[in-house]
Amino acid sequence: MTAAPRTLHERIRRRGARTALPRAVARAFRIPLLLVATALLRRRMRSIRSIEEAVALAYEFSFCGISIGPWQEKSEILSLLRSIEASKPATLLEIGTSNGGSLFLFARVAAPDALLVSVDLPRGEFGGGYPRWRSILYQSFAKPGQRIRLLRADSHASQTKNAARAALEGRPVDFLFIDGDHTYEGVKQDFEMYGPLVRPGGLIAFHDIVPERPGGPRPLHEDDLQGGAVPEFWAEIRDTHNVSEYVEDWGSGRFGIGAVRVSSPEAATALTHGGG
Repeated sequence: MTAAPRTLHERIRRRGARTALPRAVARAFRIPLLLVATALLRRRMRSIRSIEEAVALAYEFSFCGISIGPWQEKSEILSLLRSIEASKPATLLEIGTSNGGSLFLFARVAAPDALLVSVDLPRGEFGGGYPRWRSILYQSFAKPGQRIRLLRADSHASQTKNAARAALEGRPVDFLFIDGDHTYEGVKQDFEMYGPLVRPGGLIAFHDIVPERPGGPRPLHEDDLQGGAVPEFWAEIRDTHNVSEYVEDWGSGRFGIGAVRVSSPEAATALTHGGG
């Protein structure tokens, strides 16, 4: 196996100046650019007066290639945000950080003193794996008084669940958003591991519940499976639980959000074991 080129000179020789130089410049300036992008975003955050304005900012913000656009259908995430805004969740847990757009929006509708924890697998195959340097940007999403804690780890690992509990300071979760591993086993495991952390009356939401349509629109990333097996898992639980669905078009072949309301402590456990 050939070792990866380590110096700029080696990279230029191996890849050619036309490819290596722009990448080297981008690496050299990414932190200064990130700091400028973060400052610009925080300035614009101060002018937000509604959920609609927050959603618009999330989708349109971009500075030198740094953006936070959610991998969501705009109308669907807006409907979800409206449904949770009134309750002002104080403790939120997200599985799947990716581009940061959902985390940004959840912070906008959370309580002024909310604690938000987001878990993402570095180099994950379902749109995740943000580089560590973007953590600066994600931390800036917090309003004054809020706290954001980021865990770059495999949500299926027992040590990650322990770390999430520690980050949550033992507090029950008001809102859980599952948008990580899209395989059937993966989404089921996230549900079973983290669902019991949600308090009675809390909400568990899943992204990508719309079944893929053969010949339908391509994913935003060619290697992204979009819904994967999430629609299959959602179909198993939707008829036996108190659910809401936020879907722009069931025939689109992608996206869609499904939410489950936890009614009691017993229900929180039953949810993850096939109970009603």
